[in-house]
Parts: sequence; structure tokens; C-alpha cells
Amino acid sequence: MSLKLSDSDWCELWQEQDRSATISSASAFEQCTFAGQLGWGSEQQISLRNGLHLVISGYRLWEDVTISSQHSSETYPGNVCISFVVSGIVRTIHHGLTDYIVELPGKNYLEFVPEGRETEDWAAGDHIVKVRAGIQSEALRQMSGESVSALPKELQLLVEQQELSPYYRMETTTLEMHQVLQQILNCPYQNWTRRFYLESKALELLILWLSQVSGNEGSHSCKLSAADINCIHQAKEVLIHHLHQPPSLLELARQVGLNDRKLKQGFRQVFGTTVFGYLHDYRMQQAYQLLSAGQTNVKETAQRVGYASQSAFNAAFKKRFGVNPKALQQRK
Repeated sequence: MSLKLSDSDWCELWQEQDRSATISSASAFEQCTFAGQLGWGSEQQISLRNGLHLVISGYRLWEDVTISSQHSSETYPGNVCISFVVSGIVRTIHHGLTDYIVELPGKNYLEFVPEGRETEDWAAGDHIVKVRAGIQSEALRQMSGESVSALPKELQLLVEQQELSPYYRMETTTLEMHQVLQQILNCPYQNWTRRFYLESKALELLILWLSQVSGNEGSHSCKLSAADINCIHQAKEVLIHHLHQPPSLLELARQVGLNDRKLKQGFRQVFGTTVFGYLHDYRMQQAYQLLSAGQTNVKETAQRVGYASQSAFNAAFKKRFGVNPKALQQRK
């Protein structure tokens, strides 16, 4: 059974752990590590020039934990921060704003949720590593110059200090982004050279992300009514309930009452990926959870998530998570 905690409980329990902290002489790098009955973790906060910063965090818990948070701050965000998932899975929902979302390797997200309730599920033994790359909104405005209109809508409002509604946006981490993340995590330099190196990598990561989302909005945007969005959510449910024999794109569009073009474009806008990209992600998420929980063996897992071929499942799983499903099962 999952240990249920409020966000204040979560913070208090970590504060009770054995902790150690280091701060560099340049005051740019702060690192804290902690361990105890809840689990172990570490967090590095790296302040860089030009309004940039990085946060590298890693956790492993000894038991399943469900964290319920109540956001109540109305503070306008002073910076843009994209969270990249490197390893591990967290299942989360912003009640009233999103469906359940699985934050997993190969994904990144941008969020602004000043008010409302959030629930997160963390699995025992899962090594959760995230890299957060941020830039102050004023620095982003200056960097964008006369191209502010090319930014995603949420960021346009942010840099222009206009009213900003709650949002959560998930994107796929590209191969180029993944390479930069690994370079950040395995930085070969020390002292001032490390700071310059990480500054260049943080900027590169943000540029890659901005280029991707700006391109997506320009080429895939379409106007969606509330009825259209409802149809797209229906399409998602059809996919989930037909993992073994999903309908074709045309069949799916007919079932939910949209044309295939609006379904494709709308699906990317609502879920940040293609129709069958979502199906693949969902299959992989379910497989990871089944194997992590020890509920099924690899063959049974492949069949449950819609793979007739175990070898094809093994290849897809390793490509997504960087580990063979059998190795994950044994590790658990």
C-alpha cells in the first residue's frame, strides 16, 4: 500500500533525514544530499550567467508514496523552467487541469499551476532523475528581441507580463536534447570551466526546446472548439481500450466524429505528440509499471500492452528506457 503524504509531510520527512550540503567558493553551485527512512536523494542548484540556471535532482524511495499538494500561490512566474525526465517515472495529475500524466524518460514538461490540487505517485525503488533548465523571463525577452511572437503562446504572455492562465505542456525529448542532458550530467570540467561549460549546455538545451515547440506550433496548430477537444479525449480513450488492435487513423477519426487532419493536428496540440506516438508511449508506460511492480513476467507484459512479438517489445522497451525489460524486472 502506498504511503500517503501531504506536501508539508514530504518536506518535513526529508528535513529529518541525514543531510550534507556543499557550496562552491564561487557560490554558483549548491548541492544537498540526504538519506533516511524515506529513501535517499540529492539536488544540485547551479546558478549561471545570463539569467540561466540548472537544477539536477535524483531520488530513490524505499516504498511507494502518494503526495498530495495544494498550490495556493498567486505569484507570477519570474522564469521559464523546463523539466527533463532522465530516468524513473512519476504519475501525476493537476486536478481540474489535466488527466493523469506519466512523466517518464524521453519526455519533458513546462508547467505553471499557481493554484489547485496536484497528486503524484512515486514507485518504490525507482531511480528518478530530472534536469531542470531555466531562464529568467526578462533574459528570455531580451534574447528573443523582435521575435517574441515566434515563442509559444504561454511564453509570449510571460515575457510580456500579461495575464497567464494555468497550463501544463509535455513534449518529447529529442535525440539532440538527450545528448546535451548526458553532457550536463557527465560534465568533465571543474571550477570556472565547469560553470562556462554548463552555461553553454543550458543555453543549448533551451534553444533546442524552443526550436522544437515553436516549429510544432507553427506547423501543427489549428483552432479547436470545446467539442473538438472532447472528441480528441474520446480518441485517446479508444486507443487505450484497443491496445491489441488499435483502429487506423481514418477509422479513429470516424469513430469520434472528426476528420483525420483535425484529429492529427488536435492530438498534437492536446497531448504534445502524434496519435500513434501517444499509443506507443502509453504501452511503454504500462509495461514499465507492470514490470516495476513485479505483477507479470516479460512475455505476459508484452502481450498485455499489445505486442505479439516479444523481441519487438524488448527492442522498443530498451530504446525507450535504456534497459532490457528482463533486467528491469530482476532489478526490482
